[in-house]
Order: sequence, then C-alpha cells, then structure tokens
Amino acid sequence: MEAKILKKISSSGLDGIKRIILKKTFGKDCDNVLKNLIEQKQIFVEKKGSAYYVWTQENYVSKLSQDKSKIKIIENGITKLESKNITTNRNSNLQNTIQISLQAIPDIDFKMEFDRCLTAPYTSIGWMPFSQIRKKICESKNISSDQFYNLASELVERHRENYEISSGGKEGIMIRGLMHGFVRNV
Repeated sequence: MEAKILKKISSSGLDGIKRIILKKTFGKDCDNVLKNLIEQKQIFVEKKGSAYYVWTQENYVSKLSQDKSKIKIIENGITKLESKNITTNRNSNLQNTIQISLQAIPDIDFKMEFDRCLTAPYTSIGWMPFSQIRKKICESKNISSDQFYNLASELVERHRENYEISSGGKEGIMIRGLMHGFVRNV
C-alpha cells in the first residue's frame, strides 16, 4: 500500500495532491502510511488554505525552485556551500544541487522540519503549541530551546504569510511584548 500511495503522490507532480483525495482513494489506513513516509522524509506535507497537500521530496524541491523568493534562499545556500569548499559536480542537474543545498542549509531544513511538525498531528483546528514543536525539533536536531525559539521567531517573522500565531501559553516566542505560545499554518 505504501508503494501505491507514494506512486500516486509522485504522479501528482509539482501541484501535489490533496491529502483528502489520498484518504478517499486508499482508505483510513492512509494516514498511518503518510505519517511513516513523513518520518522517513520521503514526502512533504504543506497546508494551503484549508487543505493539506502532499508531494514527494523531489517534486517539492522542484516546486520551490519555481518560486523566485525561494530560489534566492537556495542560491544563497549554494553560495554558502561553495564558500565552505563543498564542490558539486558541474554536470549534475539543478535539482541535485538544490537537494544538496536543502540538506545543508539549516534555515530551510529547520523550516521543513517545523512544517512537518505542524502538519503531522492533523488537528482539526490546526493550532499547535510551540512547546510540542520545540520538543520534537530539539530532540531530532539536537539544538537548545533558545536556539529553537530564535530560529522559530526568525521563521515566523520571515514567512508571515505562511504562519499565524496566537498569544498565550507558558512558552513560545515574544512579539511586541506578548508571549505567543501557539502557531498554525495559514
């Protein structure tokens, strides 16, 4: 079943496929398979409006490469890689270069992990406490709470159009003197 779902996601191309379509096609067990694929980093899930879309990692990278603002981030990452004397085969295609840079650039890697944590629970209202995301990311990336909240603040500030934050909670990010302890994709 996992192979069939992965094939269906891959065939959706750069547009991705709605998670609900996968559930209708493959049944309720589809959610468990999707969670496994997310954990294996074979797929990427992003919320657009009120729907969750699913891509293979390759298709998502190609989709990102079509967005000019995201291309700038990737180009900066490639420049950083070259400055660290990491060379890539000049004959390799752009997609391979982008994949290497995505794996090596902490900001993009953090954003992808942050988005995965936001979409993984599939809550109906979409709000997630920063503390839950922090626990998952600090454990997987081996970073401190302070580093997490610094990166999360920068991420939310840079991508205001993608995230909505809500005040409250015991921990979170400080904006204009208020503690914002909850976040969701817009």
